[in-house]
Amino acid sequence: MHPVLVHEQSTGTPLGVSAIKLWSRPKQAKREKCKRYETKDIMIEHKESYKWLGPCLKSRDSSLAKAEHITFVMDREGDIMEVYDRLANDRTDVLVRAQHNRNIITNEGEKEKLFDYLSAQKVSSTTTINVRGNKRKKRKAKAEIKFTQCTLLWSKGQKISHKNNPDGVEVSIIEVKEKTHNGYKDEPPLVWKLITTKKIETIEQAKEEIRIYEQRWRIEEYFKLLKSDGYNIESTELENGKSIRKLTLILMKASIKIQQLKAARSGQTKMRVADIFKAHEIECLEFLNEDMSGNTEKQKNPHDPKNLAWATWIIARLGGWKEFYNAKRPPGNKTLIWGMDKFEGVMVGYSIFKKIDVY
Repeated sequence: MHPVLVHEQSTGTPLGVSAIKLWSRPKQAKREKCKRYETKDIMIEHKESYKWLGPCLKSRDSSLAKAEHITFVMDREGDIMEVYDRLANDRTDVLVRAQHNRNIITNEGEKEKLFDYLSAQKVSSTTTINVRGNKRKKRKAKAEIKFTQCTLLWSKGQKISHKNNPDGVEVSIIEVKEKTHNGYKDEPPLVWKLITTKKIETIEQAKEEIRIYEQRWRIEEYFKLLKSDGYNIESTELENGKSIRKLTLILMKASIKIQQLKAARSGQTKMRVADIFKAHEIECLEFLNEDMSGNTEKQKNPHDPKNLAWATWIIARLGGWKEFYNAKRPPGNKTLIWGMDKFEGVMVGYSIFKKIDVY
């Protein structure tokens, strides 16, 4: 599956999934890395890599049609010429980590290679990147920033159904390179080469694009929530593909709610309880809040009853969270999942008692 996860740009609040591509390969198929010349005669619409373009086009034109502005953030697999050419418009931009050393036309009008041109630029400023771990050592990396503009050129011989910009796509390119390597001994220094359809003219704009790209890590956290850090979907005993897809979609919806509750736990987001809970669920939460609260002020829910943080506190307490005295020990994914499981069980009884038709 290939979902498009949506977050509010300034706060990072998770809003949902705007589109998803689900597909199955033939049972006997092997995923082998094809050479460039073997795929140049195939249009992107007929490739598996269309997952990087199709769902985003659908999101832009339907579920996100009323968004003030959209920035599609992609890792290196999304470094596809059609993505830059077809997605960007007056309210939509693309930010991708570069994989291919493409042919470009520089600001000076010369033909050159993308990475060579970027390396030749002068350092404009420095920044600090939060390296989140996984295969890298968790740390704050001090990095140098370079940026400039250029025009990406189409590959010769590549079969394309249509081009919005036949002469090339104008983009800005940013390089973020770790100044002093403080990772593991066998870990290469952190280097990001970013391509954006936005016009970057100041260091503040470049730093904002870097901040936005850092948010791409949230999709990894989302998948982790579906897998090892939450619902453990990979351990399902379902064997039928159709059944697994249905289960996946159900858990994706549940995972978004957990991410929203987690994002709200500090009380600093703008999300309201009514954004993710129905009226009769809020009624039940009010009763549960009394049971979960103690006699002292420190044992009571400290949040505004309309703010989602109020509901997060209750759900976490249902999940066994006892660290509400310590701000440095907020509830995590598993605690919130356990709390939601218990809450849904309570809601069954509450709905029967109140004679509420939950369907």
